[in-house]
Order: sequence, then structure tokens, then C-alpha cells
Amino acid sequence: MASLNHIGIAVQNLPELKRLFSLLGLETGHIEPVPDQGVVTHFLPLPVVQGHLELLEVTDPAGTVAKFLAKRGPGIHHLSFLLGRGELDGLTERLKAEGYRLIYDQARPGAHQMRINFIHPASASGILIEIMEPAH
Repeated sequence: MASLNHIGIAVQNLPELKRLFSLLGLETGHIEPVPDQGVVTHFLPLPVVQGHLELLEVTDPAGTVAKFLAKRGPGIHHLSFLLGRGELDGLTERLKAEGYRLIYDQARPGAHQMRINFIHPASASGILIEIMEPAH
């Protein structure tokens, strides 16, 4: 069975994205130039031992994922970060105080008995970032 090694994200404003990921508890662990590819890679280790690929099947043609597909086509929709129980509201307030735009004013129910919110792509270098915590 294959295991996920990393998710590559092309960035235009590296310091801003690193600042956001730092608020989520992720710091750069390794930096390496790759001259053949014309990039410098910045790896931020993920503390999750086991993750998932979430395949989003549209059931509402007017929903946000249906709109995403119509505008951008299939591909990566969002990155999701799991927080400890009771951490979502505090992080949400800290993100707002730091000037980040969130999709929802308050957390909403999500899959797997989670409370969720999203950091708007306009505040995250074009990446939709989900933050979630166990609801119970």
C-alpha cells in the first residue's frame, strides 16, 4: 500500500503562507534547492501519523464543491488540519485577529463527527484550508 509522502503547493508569497502554517503549528523542517526544477523546496513536517484522502462527490449542483468543479475542474479542493478538542474556537479567534478571512462566522458540523471551519483561499495564497476538531 502506498503512503502519502507530501503535498506540493506552488506559492507566490512564501513568508505569508509560512506565517499561516506557523499559526497552525507547522514549522519548516527542511529547505532544499532543486535547480533542475527551478525551485527551492520548504518541507513542513505533518504530525499526523495516519491521514486520509477525501473524495468529494457532488450531490447538490448548487453547492460549493459543484461550483468549484465548474470553475476549476477536478483536483485538490482543500487541505484539512485536525485540532484537539476545544481548540477550534480559540484558533478561529486568533486567525481573525491576525487578519485571516474565514468562510463561516462560527464552526459548523462536518464529516466524522467534527466541527469545522475554513480559512478563505484569499487569505491563504489561494489554498482553501479546513480546520476541524472532534464535536463530542
